[in-house]
Amino acid sequence: MDKSKLVKGIAIVSGGLVCAAAGCVSGFVLDNPDTIVTVQERIVEVNNTVEVPVDVMVEKIVEVDNGNLDLVLDELYDNDGSVEYLIDDLDDDELDQVVDRIVMAQDFKALAVAEIKAELFDELDNTDVTLADNSTVELDDDDMERLRIDDDSDEVILSDIDYEDGDADVSVTGTFEQDDVKFDYEALVEIKDGEVDDFEIVSVTEA
Repeated sequence: MDKSKLVKGIAIVSGGLVCAAAGCVSGFVLDNPDTIVTVQERIVEVNNTVEVPVDVMVEKIVEVDNGNLDLVLDELYDNDGSVEYLIDDLDDDELDQVVDRIVMAQDFKALAVAEIKAELFDELDNTDVTLADNSTVELDDDDMERLRIDDDSDEVILSDIDYEDGDADVSVTGTFEQDDVKFDYEALVEIKDGEVDDFEIVSVTEA
């Protein structure tokens, strides 16, 4: 069977809140699992002299097929139904890009997590870390173990996203151990043209 349209996206124009709380949006999505709710603001001119924000319901179609429905619903759930970060630079006739952007965002996160898994210990080798008792330990990639990555979708944070060029900065956190000492880390992975370009260690501290 060909991929079918499963989700009708509804763009609700508002001053910033949907149903006065994200929980209302989440409840709406649960009652209507084939619906995407988006938020946009419009200004309506009154008597050519006064501008006031008003709520207007605008229906838009966003195609979601069998291959990415779960991904879309997960993204809505993880963000409490809020998708402004996906649509804030889109015109009304460009809302069909929302699903592509969700898929791209997940690809960015997966690339960053894979890079950390493969390269973190090597990147941290010979790094000095000050412990809670003010002593210093030198990290050794041969002794580091038990790498944990906070890899749930809402734990991997995207910033400076350019969907058109395939660029983003991805913040990844987690823990590892060396000689029975547990450490927290944060790393920033830079994605360029849809591929890992660079990554740097933001911080390493004793957990």
